[in-house]
Amino acid sequence: MRIRTPKKNKSDILKTYLQSETDLTSKINEAIFNRFFDILEKNISNHISIELRNFGIFKSKFMKSRYGSDPRNKKKIYIPSKWKVTFKASENINKKLNEKI
Repeated sequence: MRIRTPKKNKSDILKTYLQSETDLTSKINEAIFNRFFDILEKNISNHISIELRNFGIFKSKFMKSRYGSDPRNKKKIYIPSKWKVTFKASENINKKLNEKI
């Protein structure tokens, strides 16, 4: 059986962040929040690994071109090479994730 987990997008996280931060105006806090994601995006697109202590590591990984099969009709298809983003969670996050089991 598959377990459905709740889902949040960037705007939901921003609302939560703005509710918890009251020291600066919401406009400044929103600019800081958006700038953080812009910096992450820029570094990942330039293939630079990003390590956030006690959270995890974002890396860009090159995937070679290969042949795969279409699951609907079992025909061979060509999959071109591409870059993909990988994330490895820290031990701290893994402990918090699994402490309720």
